[in-house]
Amino acid sequence: MKNIPPMPVQKSRKPRSLGTIVVVVLLALIAPLPARTQTSTPSSNWQEEVRSLLNARAKAVTDGNEQAFVATMRGAKAEFREEKVTWFRRLRALPLGHYSLVFDQGEYSELTRAKDLEKYPGEVHVIQVKERIGFRGYDVTYGAEDVFLTVLKGGQGWGVVADDDVVDIALQSNRNLWDFGPVDFVQDDGIVVMFHPSEREAGARMLAISKTARDAVIRQWPNRWRENKIVLMIPTTVNELARILQTTFDLSTFVAFAASSVDREKGWDLIGPRVYLHWPNFRDYSTAFQRSILQHEFLHLAARELTGPYVTSIMDEGVAQYYGEAAYNPPTPQLRTMVRAGRFDRHLAEDFIFTAGTPNEIYAAYEQANHFIAYVGDRYGRSAGARLYRDFAAQSAVAPGTWRYHLDRACRSALGIPFATLERDWARRVVQELS
Repeated sequence: MKNIPPMPVQKSRKPRSLGTIVVVVLLALIAPLPARTQTSTPSSNWQEEVRSLLNARAKAVTDGNEQAFVATMRGAKAEFREEKVTWFRRLRALPLGHYSLVFDQGEYSELTRAKDLEKYPGEVHVIQVKERIGFRGYDVTYGAEDVFLTVLKGGQGWGVVADDDVVDIALQSNRNLWDFGPVDFVQDDGIVVMFHPSEREAGARMLAISKTARDAVIRQWPNRWRENKIVLMIPTTVNELARILQTTFDLSTFVAFAASSVDREKGWDLIGPRVYLHWPNFRDYSTAFQRSILQHEFLHLAARELTGPYVTSIMDEGVAQYYGEAAYNPPTPQLRTMVRAGRFDRHLAEDFIFTAGTPNEIYAAYEQANHFIAYVGDRYGRSAGARLYRDFAAQSAVAPGTWRYHLDRACRSALGIPFATLERDWARRVVQELS
């Protein structure tokens, strides 16, 4: 997820999936799962039987076959079946091009606990499944998000009976806009905007602004944006947005996010990009500023065709602001305050500051990012920051070393200078300009 802080009146001045990072941190704090004490011997080929169930469920969604979809929920409570049928109908009303459920046991072999065995009669397994969703005409790569399904074998075979049995250990099933209410959409020229019916007017306006913003990004980003299709979503409330993104940090100072899934099978590529608006904040700004925010977010989408596992928020947000936003040199009040108060340590901000810092620290981190890329552009030419990003993103996902090590390699190849020297020279410029 990428984000932009808003520009409050009279105050100083925005998915790699942060939700994934947060989950990893939380899991590190959780005690190991208790040993599984199955009261009956699991079927020897239960995994293949469950894959057949999931394939049938996915095919029912793709084909729009509601009866077949319901048939994959044998043994489920009526409330769960009704909830998922509503989900099915809402999703089918959208331009769905691909839907699949992949159970490969690549991360968790099984999540079933003693409490699950006591809760359900018969053979039960709680499993991690990758839900892949793609919209026709927009997604070259499909998103791949986790759903944690409880599957139960009864007298009539297997059925999906729940998707929230491991919430208590911080494993949340993926949720989308259509989980929270009916969704309508408008589309044109490779851009689709999805929204709840109450935001129909906003959807039409965002489509028009998005066209202009995308054209600006295509002109301003020195690297090529090959697949410039956009899926833009407008959650109505901040709680809805937080649940979709699975964030644990305060969203009150943010206005928009670019989010992607991580494809671990293909070099940790970012796939299935989406842009989400924090509508309660976003709607309060002028059309010009909204267009600037969208340019920032769309630049993230363009950059993600290149990005790699070592690219830091400093680089991601720096290029998004410098090349994406209309004003390349926004004011730097928080960075200036840091310098004058002696709190500027002459190093670029670490990733965690961009979400876990105080509001002022977050603003200062974004100001550093923009100032750094602007400095690179001033010293080496306007396209230099894009070259640096490209070389940084090209670092192998399996190569050892910290982000500073890999950024140093990129600096040497793109700019002919060590990163330590570049950071030192940039810090001197910051102090000279802002003291």
